[in-house]
Amino acid sequence: MNKNNRIILIAAIVIAGIIVLSQSIYVVNETQQVVITQFGRPIGVAVTEPGLHIKTPFVQKANFFEKRYMEWDGDPNQIPTKEKKFIFVDSYARWRITDPLQFYKRLTNERGAQSRLDDIIDGETRDQVASHTLEEVVRNSNREVDTTANISEIIEDSLTWIGVGRSRIQHIIKE
Repeated sequence: MNKNNRIILIAAIVIAGIIVLSQSIYVVNETQQVVITQFGRPIGVAVTEPGLHIKTPFVQKANFFEKRYMEWDGDPNQIPTKEKKFIFVDSYARWRITDPLQFYKRLTNERGAQSRLDDIIDGETRDQVASHTLEEVVRNSNREVDTTANISEIIEDSLTWIGVGRSRIQHIIKE
């Protein structure tokens, strides 16, 4: 084997080694959590610790998710009250992924979670506003709105099922 062929062979082995190594190692940031999938199915437990981690190259895939709180902002809706008066209600929520493995199994990605939150929070907000009079929904006192507690209890069950935790749900009522 001449010298040129040997250099080409060594270069090919080094390049193949770099490719395999780059497919084997992944870095988890402090703000991320990872679910490893093999042929589309999650395996093992979720990786929540930051650092350098190893996976099987070409067979396993690292799916990264945010560990921080994310914001959901609903569209302002015109909702009828109990006495059929229409008011505009704007809702928003802060949420985070509490169980990444369950989250991946049920929703796969953050876009799916945002869509699911649209369905859950908008629907419950509409139900709660429709079951109260305008005076009960809009008032001048500083006391906590009772509907927020009701909505929070109902939504908490749905969010736990999909592996999402919530921080705060806020409703803004506009004239």
